[in-house]
Amino acid sequence: MLDETNQNVSWLNLNRNFFSLKNPTEWQERWFLSSNAKDIGTLYLIFALFSGLLGTAFSVLIRLELAGPGVQFIGDFQLYNAIITAHAIMMIFFMVEKNFFILNIKSESSLDIGIENNSDNNDVVITGNNNDDNKNDDNKNFQKSKHKYVKVLVCDPFNNRDIILKVSKKQKGIYIWESLDGKNIYVGHSINLYNRISSYFMPSILKTKARRVLRYLNKHSFSNMKLTICIMDDKSSLEQVVELEQHFINSLNPNLNVDLVASSSGYHESMSQEIRERLRKQRGIPVYIYNADDFALIYVFESKQHMYDSINIHHKSLNDCLNLGTLYLDTFFFSLDLIEESTKTNILTLEEIKSLVSDKRDKYLVKHPAAKSILAEFKDDSSKNLVFQSLNSLANNLKGDRQVIREYLKGKKSGYYRGKWKFTYIN
Repeated sequence: MLDETNQNVSWLNLNRNFFSLKNPTEWQERWFLSSNAKDIGTLYLIFALFSGLLGTAFSVLIRLELAGPGVQFIGDFQLYNAIITAHAIMMIFFMVEKNFFILNIKSESSLDIGIENNSDNNDVVITGNNNDDNKNDDNKNFQKSKHKYVKVLVCDPFNNRDIILKVSKKQKGIYIWESLDGKNIYVGHSINLYNRISSYFMPSILKTKARRVLRYLNKHSFSNMKLTICIMDDKSSLEQVVELEQHFINSLNPNLNVDLVASSSGYHESMSQEIRERLRKQRGIPVYIYNADDFALIYVFESKQHMYDSINIHHKSLNDCLNLGTLYLDTFFFSLDLIEESTKTNILTLEEIKSLVSDKRDKYLVKHPAAKSILAEFKDDSSKNLVFQSLNSLANNLKGDRQVIREYLKGKKSGYYRGKWKFTYIN
């Protein structure tokens, strides 16, 4: 009797240790505490398979019940309704949705992101590849930091700007430009990563050659470069981002950084520190306005709300300019960071910036991304020829039917529209 009791206690302790995660074994840590994308995907597939089997069982039960008239196996009509609902939920949300989620990740992203546990301080470091067999010396250069971040490696960054957009939109952290041979490295930081990284692809920035990294990129282009993006938590402060930048500067010793001090402006002091502090107000996050032609800093708004109240910009337009790097009114470049590459300053007053934006807005032609320019040629007088930015503007000007004009444009109808006009698309 005592032996049987001891066996039951031993079995109970064994199960308790198996399901306890206070001191997890290697097997438990991998399958219950894993943050490896591959293991999580495997768990998704297992869960989807189990859900599919359970949903199939519900389907068989429903079909058996419907095989003949009257109640056969399920005596409660409410239970029958519940089984139908459970079958739909299991198949749609727990099997189909999980498989679609995994397939969507594999098809849309070429990045293989894994997670490594930092056993020294329990921080998490996410690297471009978590395969133990594929770890190389480059990964060893990225030593563990006290700040949590996700590291994403993008090869051929110029042709993979869509991937950069997906991983860095509305994110803050560190970006590292590195040549394929590992001899040339630049480390920078930003609280709006995609906006900052996209500025490097702008010809107006590269042609300035104002910094060592710009001279290198302008000379060698992006074909022999790779980009590493270290994404931090949304709640990370600017001081924490700068600390992580300093950590990578100390670890990698980048030769394209003029000063090996994080958040330094190098030998370009376009503005004194006093002016910087005065411009960077503590009210909200400042928004820097640059002229797209010469990339000169022309104004600094104290916050987004300050912009809304001052120049009446729509919040969606402002967010698109900040997150996607698009130019506002084809003239202004917005940034949440002070761009060191910009060595010119032409600070305007608030009234001057209001007047400038108003003038540009009056001259700006709103054009749909899919719209095509159309040349309208007058039959007898070429001086009356007109150029329209879209089919809609042409139809409104001539007060004609868009479908008829479209048929003339595609050649379905020959001759002149109304006996006067000939339409052609402008490439």
